[in-house]
Amino acid sequence: MIEEQAIVDVNGRSEERNPLFRLLRYVARALVALARGSVRGVLHGIWHLAHYLLCLLRPVVDVLMLGGVIMPVVAFVAFVKPQAANGIPFWVFLLMAVGFVGVSMGYSKFVDWIQPPGTEDPAARYRRPDWR
Repeated sequence: MIEEQAIVDVNGRSEERNPLFRLLRYVARALVALARGSVRGVLHGIWHLAHYLLCLLRPVVDVLMLGGVIMPVVAFVAFVKPQAANGIPFWVFLLMAVGFVGVSMGYSKFVDWIQPPGTEDPAARYRRPDWR
């Protein structure tokens, strides 16, 4: 018959271990946990601060939407009278309109995407109630 042997010897080193080693191990674990918690707290604070600042800049970037609405009119003027645009082709203004609208919508989507869980837009209280 095959005799099964234990992988770990139960009575192997219990007398040889220093009881201070166990305390040292727990102190090391506590220091690592404290450092890990501090780093996570700092990163979480940076995340909330970045979201807060980006939310405050959202109305400024939303003004680009107004520029995107105005640029097709400017493109029409440049198409009808090219001298009014100082040599810039009319299609450049159409590309600007697409870019302005795209940046404005993309910025809003990005700010909503990085929103930390459990938070809301801090600048929402300044918007019109019917736009919320």
